Amino acid sequence: MLAPANDSSLPAGPWTLKLNVQDWPLYEDETNGLGPHLVVQLDDQPPLRINSNTEAQAIAMPELSPGSHRLTVFAARPWGEVVKAPGASQQLRLHRVARNPSQLPSSGSPQLIAASPSDLQHSEPVLIDWLLIDAPLQHLRDDDARWRLRVSVNGDSFLVDRQTPLWLKGLKRGSNAVQLELLDGRGDPLNPPFNSVVREVVIDASPKPSWQQASLSAEALAALSGTPTPEPEASGAVILEKATVPQPAPPLPAEPQATEIEPPAVAPETPAAPVSEAQPEVAKTEPSPEKPEEPQPAAETRTTSPTSKDEAEPTPATSPKLTPAPSPVPAPEPDPSAAPAPAATASTEPRTAPSSRLGGSARDLVSSDGSLIEAQPKGPFGGLKAKLGG
Repeated sequence: MLAPANDSSLPAGPWTLKLNVQDWPLYEDETNGLGPHLVVQLDDQPPLRINSNTEAQAIAMPELSPGSHRLTVFAARPWGEVVKAPGASQQLRLHRVARNPSQLPSSGSPQLIAASPSDLQHSEPVLIDWLLIDAPLQHLRDDDARWRLRVSVNGDSFLVDRQTPLWLKGLKRGSNAVQLELLDGRGDPLNPPFNSVVREVVIDASPKPSWQQASLSAEALAALSGTPTPEPEASGAVILEKATVPQPAPPLPAEPQATEIEPPAVAPETPAAPVSEAQPEVAKTEPSPEKPEEPQPAAETRTTSPTSKDEAEPTPATSPKLTPAPSPVPAPEPDPSAAPAPAATASTEPRTAPSSRLGGSARDLVSSDGSLIEAQPKGPFGGLKAKLGG
């Protein structure tokens, strides 16, 4: 509260109240009605509701009657509930002509400011809320009751010992009397006559405010909370801008260009050893280079010598007991230092076994350095003859 100063005397005539509002939104529109606002309460006169920061900077106030007065300003929600956080309310004491201490409660004594029922209540449920200033602390320990609020509605009353908003139903149509009284721990009036307020609540067929509707849209909820959503045109413009961004055209096929491509270097292939026509199965079961296969006897080739001219071509075995030959293993890279293996000449005469005494494929007859593997002499004196060179 910037002006006037507390405990100051004002001249006759209207005067201006200047407020500086921070951390509290002020809002009102034609669709959703009153949103978060400020309440200016002068003594027991009807409240004045402020809904914009511009209006709060200079509020025109009526002329004060002679004597002393209380001016209370507090933040309120759209339905009139008091914001009870620290810093959400403030009070000034003003005078005109002369001070009258009997018109004001003692400094530091408890005060009851009735916030609701108010002019906002025309249908059920009815809000009952109040603001306590300099009230004694209680409930710090068991049975620590230092004040009570007695609420009387059309003659029926009940006690409240906590500063919690109440919503009441069961009021009759038309005029209803609601009285709020602040009592001490023994049930006697506390700091009379300032803490007893009577309000009239008229229940009629007036249109319900937006916050009392059955459901609220997102826009109405944002407006009532003081944070209105942006205009839909702005969001639509963004969507339109995104929709009109041209998409990149698909790439055209490149024209063929006459380029000279060098043939890739091909590793020299290892000349495969020819296999005689009488050994088709031996060629299929070529051993891997890591583990040379031992020479197999000629009987395992399962081939038979032809008995006529029509059977000169070999035929694969069709026995169901034979397992399929494994996939051929790539031949090892040739050793440049090794001498090439001599090409074997295919025999024109059909026979059932190779002419070499070692048997097996032609690759099994050559060692790793390219030299021929000589046959080991057989018989009991074969090893002795090999050592003696005979």
